[in-house]
Amino acid sequence: MQAWGRNAKVTAATEVFWSMPISWVLFYQTIFMRELGMDEALIGFSITLTLILQVSLPVLGGYLADRFGRKRTIMFFDAVGWIGTTGMLFIAREFWHIIVAMAFLGLPYTIEGVWNAYLGEDTLPQYRGSVFSFIRLAWIVAGLLTPIAGALISLCGVEQGFRYISLTAIIATATMLVIRQVMLRESGIGKMLLSSENRGSSRPKSYVETLRMIARQRKILTLFVLSAVGSLSGRLITTFGPLFLTDLRALALDESVVSVMPMASSISSIVVLSLVVPRLKPEHIGKALLVSYVSGLLGLVTLVMAPRHSMFLAILSTVFDSTRFVATFAILPVLIFNTVDEVSPLAQAKIMSLTMTFSALASWPMPALGGLLYTMNPTFPFLLAAISLLAGTSLLLSKTWLRR
Repeated sequence: MQAWGRNAKVTAATEVFWSMPISWVLFYQTIFMRELGMDEALIGFSITLTLILQVSLPVLGGYLADRFGRKRTIMFFDAVGWIGTTGMLFIAREFWHIIVAMAFLGLPYTIEGVWNAYLGEDTLPQYRGSVFSFIRLAWIVAGLLTPIAGALISLCGVEQGFRYISLTAIIATATMLVIRQVMLRESGIGKMLLSSENRGSSRPKSYVETLRMIARQRKILTLFVLSAVGSLSGRLITTFGPLFLTDLRALALDESVVSVMPMASSISSIVVLSLVVPRLKPEHIGKALLVSYVSGLLGLVTLVMAPRHSMFLAILSTVFDSTRFVATFAILPVLIFNTVDEVSPLAQAKIMSLTMTFSALASWPMPALGGLLYTMNPTFPFLLAAISLLAGTSLLLSKTWLRR
C-alpha cells in the first residue's frame, strides 16, 4: 500500500466505511420496491432506466474529465448521484419517487470509467491489482456485515428498516465527500491533459478518433465484450437474486434471513482477493477469468435447482457466484487498464468510459426483459444470465493470448 498513489490511498480509506450502507441499500432496494406495491415488471423497468442513463453518460464523463479534470468531474457526479439516490429512497412512497431515485442512481456511472482510470494513473502497473482488490475487499466486507441491515429489517419491517438504512447511507456519503474533497488531488495524467488543452496533445481528441484506435486493437475489443458479458449477467443476478430468494414461488426465505447471502459471498471473496488475486501473474489472468466464469455458471445452476427453503444450496450458489463478482470487478478492470496503458496512456479516461458505455449498452434491456421473464417463471432471468456467461466462457477459450 505504500507504493500506491495518494489518490488511491484516500479513495480506498473512505471506501471502507462508505460502501457499507450503500451496499445494503443496493441489496434491499428491490425488496423495498416490492414492499411499496411494485410488481417484478415495474421493478425491472425502473432498474432499466438507470441502465439507459449508463449508455450515454460515461461518454460524457470521459469528455468532462479530460476537459475539466478527473477530481472535479468525479466529485460532482458522486455528490449529486449518491445523495440524490439515497435521499429519494429515504422519502419514497410512490412509484414516481422510485423512478426519480433510479435516475439519480444513473449519475455516478457517468464517472465509473474515469474513476477506474483515476485510481490507477498515479500507481505503478505492478501495484494496480492490489488497489482494485482492496476496493473490492471494502465492498465485500460491507456485504459481510449485511446481517446488520437484516436485523434492522427484522426489527422495524422492510419499509421502515430500509428507510433507516437509506438515512445511514446519506450520512456516510456526505462524510465521504467532505474527506475526498479536502484530500484528493488531480492525477498526473489529468494535469498533463489540462495543461496541454490549449497547445495540442498526442491523445485522441474525440471519441471518433478513440473508437478508431480501439478498432485497431483486437485485445481491447475482446476485453470490451468480456466486460459486457459480466455486466449483463451481473445486472440480472443483482436485480432478481434478492427477489428469487424471498419469493414464495422460488426459495421462499425470510427477508431478514437472506442478509446471510452477501455475508457468505463476502467470506469466499475475501479468501480469493487476499490469497489468490495478489499472486496472479499477468499470464495467469486469462485462466483466472475462465475459472471465475465457470464457477459463476455453477452458482446459477445451483440456485435454480435448489428446492424451497434450502438455505444451504442458496449459500452454496452465492459462494460459487462470488468468484464471478471478483473477476468482473477486480481482475478484469486491471487487465483492461494495463492493456490500454500499453496502447495510449493519455486515452485512459475515454477508453475506460467507453468500456462502461459498451457494457451498459449490452445490458440496459436486461432488467425490463428479466422482469417480464420473472413474471412467467422466476428461474428464467437466471437462465438468461447463464447463457451470457456461456458466451463469455466460449470467448475466453477461443483467445489463446488470454489463456496462456
